[in-house]
Amino acid sequence: MNFEKQIEIFSKSDTEYYGDKNFITNSQLGKLAKSPKILEHYRKYGQDDTNALLFGRAMHMAVFEPDKFSEQVIRYEGKVRRGKEWESFKQDNADKTIISSSEYESVFRMVDKLNSIPRIKEFVTGGIAEAVNCWQDSESGVYCKGKSDMIKTVNGVKMLIDLKTTQEHNEESFRRSCYKYGYDRQAAFYTDGFGGDEFWFVVIEKQPPYDVGLYMCSDEFVEEGRKKYKKLLETYNDYFIRQEEDINNYYIESIL
Repeated sequence: MNFEKQIEIFSKSDTEYYGDKNFITNSQLGKLAKSPKILEHYRKYGQDDTNALLFGRAMHMAVFEPDKFSEQVIRYEGKVRRGKEWESFKQDNADKTIISSSEYESVFRMVDKLNSIPRIKEFVTGGIAEAVNCWQDSESGVYCKGKSDMIKTVNGVKMLIDLKTTQEHNEESFRRSCYKYGYDRQAAFYTDGFGGDEFWFVVIEKQPPYDVGLYMCSDEFVEEGRKKYKKLLETYNDYFIRQEEDINNYYIESIL
């Protein structure tokens, strides 16, 4: 496998990156963690862009790729995203990321908030944004890929930085989110795949007062996530590569 060629292809085209099925991503491992059938369905049919997903995509572009934001993100002035007017607008802007006017304004307020705190601004500027890497997991042999929000090297320390948006932010709620959404798995997957020394989360609320958090992942946190993604790669091997398990026979059995 020519990883350098694949990195070049994936870096130039989001369609190629997200459409490829030869390399597995952390988000796909998240689907596999729920059920092999959920991952199979996603790989066959993809998924619809929810309003939350579109907002997150727009926010990441505004922070890390502002020129791309100007080209790709468009606001919808209508009150509701349904009906003939909405369908017509969506069809006319099929190649754009569409968010509502209120969301559009929120993006700029959130970016201003991040940049207004000197310590936070250091983490979201001045590095390599949306960096892509491909690798083969040494234990399972599975081909993996990832796209890091930001990579910075400070005093010889390679830092991987990921931006998260949330409805309400405080340390307790973010800790719960880490385990609910597998952020520990993400931290380990990216740390290993990109050869990082540290993994950091920058967190910001999507509504006023746009509170911000900065979290460095401990070695214990990353190791816990590593155990999870390594186990999932073996499950992926069983169902999708070696096909030693029949996905049609998958079911859950437990005692409540």
